[in-house]
Order: sequence, then structure tokens, then C-alpha cells
Amino acid sequence: MAWTSEELDRIGRVSEVHITTYRSDGTLRRWIPVWVVRVADDLYIRSAFGSAGGWYRSATRDNVARIRAGDVETDVQLRPTSDASINSGVDAAYRTKYRGHGTALDTMVAPAAAETTLQLVSAG
Repeated sequence: MAWTSEELDRIGRVSEVHITTYRSDGTLRRWIPVWVVRVADDLYIRSAFGSAGGWYRSATRDNVARIRAGDVETDVQLRPTSDASINSGVDAAYRTKYRGHGTALDTMVAPAAAETTLQLVSAG
């Protein structure tokens, strides 16, 4: 299921989304804030702590998560990407959206974080 224009606008505008994953019993883990960027009609997130990030390890186990951004809350599929041109666009989007965030921004465009780039795909 594709994102609606309204969802893309709302999610793309927020400074961060909150992400969680499901435990085996169906309950949700703790919500974690992560930065989100929009590139064209796609949404991306990264792990600031690279592949060692706890939420990232949990989320990429099944590549399914739940996000909350303002009044939008929905399940998503996570699509890992290592495509250099996509990552370049995601880097540029992070630099534009989060300029002025100093070392936090540097962390998000560093190779370790770039290796964790995940596209958020609406699961409706």
C-alpha cells in the first residue's frame, strides 16, 4: 500500500517519528524517537548507533515495525537499502532538514548510520 500525499507531507514534516516493534506475543516494545526524511515520495530512517542500535536490531529481525508521527500511527514494512544513489539522496535530505544539529547530524550521515538506511513502506 502506498503512502497518501497527506501522510507523506505529515510524516515528512515532523522532526522525528517514534518507532516500535512487536514482541512475539503481539505487544509493543517501548517507542523510540528517530529522525525521518522524505526523498521524493519515499520516507527513510537510520540508526544513529549503526547496526548495534537496539531498535534497529529488533526492527530488522522481521522488517516490520509501527511508527507514530503526530496524528499518524501505522504499521510499516522496512526495506533496507544499500543503493548508493538512494543513500546520497537520503544524506542530502538529512543535511537539509537537520542542519544546525552539529555532531548529531554528522552521526546520521556517517557510513555506519548510512549502512542502516531503511525505507518506510506503508503497510496500511
